[in-house]
Amino acid sequence: MEPRHDAVLRMIEVIEGVKSPDARFVSVVTVVGSVLRRVLSAEKTAHQAVISLAQQTQLEQMRRQLSNMIETLGDLLPKQVSVAKVEAKEEPSWWYALSEATHILEESIDQLSILVKQQEKGSPIRDVIAQTQRLLRDHYNILFEQARSYLDG
Repeated sequence: MEPRHDAVLRMIEVIEGVKSPDARFVSVVTVVGSVLRRVLSAEKTAHQAVISLAQQTQLEQMRRQLSNMIETLGDLLPKQVSVAKVEAKEEPSWWYALSEATHILEESIDQLSILVKQQEKGSPIRDVIAQTQRLLRDHYNILFEQARSYLDG
């Protein structure tokens, strides 16, 4: 079993440290869960369209990280925000699937940037959002590098 991403480990610490989550915390976690599900769907689509074993391995690891983060949010999320219901779209073009996943990651990071700025510094809510952004930025960088490598030949 591979080690968990540092952002996932920090997320576990934050969630376990919140003894009685209030409505605001649960609301923000629900938004984060929805963002993660959208990204997971895009990465599943890209995974189905991979053109190399290296891409397949990398995307499987990334999908596990996202799934771990969603599962970490666990009982705080409404049932409709579960990992089990995240499906991939049918996309035969690897390049299109990769471009779409990269675009969704950019949008998600921007969306979370707006949300994190509205939170009190040092609060568990801000930390949950920041750790999510950290993981998504890492995923964006990986996919961007794949695209650049593909274009460079």
